[in-house]
Amino acid sequence: MPLISLEATPDLGVDLKGRAEYWVYRVGAYLLINVIDDPAWLALMFC
Repeated sequence: MPLISLEATPDLGVDLKGRAEYWVYRVGAYLLINVIDDPAWLALMFC
C-alpha cells in the first residue's frame, strides 16, 4: 500500500482520514508496547 496514491479518487479525504487513523493506532501501539511497558519507565512511575 503506497503512502500517497497518485490516482485521482473522489474519496481522497476519506482515504487520508483512514490512513491517519491507521498511523495513530500504529504509533499508539508502539508506544504502549515499547515505552510504557519498559521496566525502567514503570519503576520511575511507581517509585
